[in-house]
Amino acid sequence: MKRLKERLHQNPVIHLYLSDAKLRAFLSLLGSFALNFFYALWEILCGLYYQSYWFITLGFYYILLALIRLMLLREARDQGRAEKTGRRRYRACGILLLMMNGILFGIVMLAVAGNQAIHYAGYLIYAVAAYTFYRVVMAVITLVKYRHWNAPALTASKVISLVTALVSLLSLEIAMILQFGSDGDFFQTMTVLTGMGVGIGISVAAICMISIPKKKTSRSE
Repeated sequence: MKRLKERLHQNPVIHLYLSDAKLRAFLSLLGSFALNFFYALWEILCGLYYQSYWFITLGFYYILLALIRLMLLREARDQGRAEKTGRRRYRACGILLLMMNGILFGIVMLAVAGNQAIHYAGYLIYAVAAYTFYRVVMAVITLVKYRHWNAPALTASKVISLVTALVSLLSLEIAMILQFGSDGDFFQTMTVLTGMGVGIGISVAAICMISIPKKKTSRSE
């Protein structure tokens, strides 16, 4: 393993990637933005194909998350920007997430009213479930890991990853209940309760993003 690392570091491009944590964070943020954006387009296309407002609304929600990531991407690129400006961007992300909870409420109401979700063929839904839970666990781990970094864009990116994973978890629950069958009351109750739980979790994360940077900035001033 040690010899492999030495050989990898001999390549200047690989050495730069392995030795520069900020570069790795920037590339990770770029990849997350691309995946988020294309997944949002996929949801919108599904909505147009199935004539489902639920899919379309969910797609636009992911597009908004992608736009927040784009703002963070610009912040990560301009590494020489003042820390105070970075804190403002971090706080702005929290405000946007808090405002977007209204859209999440609309997504839950559309799901309850229309009983609409993706129907996965065969055992594919189990693979989707495993991947969704993996995303949630990894989002929590990386958020805890990077929470002490003095890099607002990176920390905010990890919060966005957690939000995306939680919304995917809500979407998965809706799909599983509809696919395996249940009475309407159970579906409505579980969708509303899970939607409320996800909304509360996002609100807590958003409030922390809004309040914590403000305290740190006031201390430095």
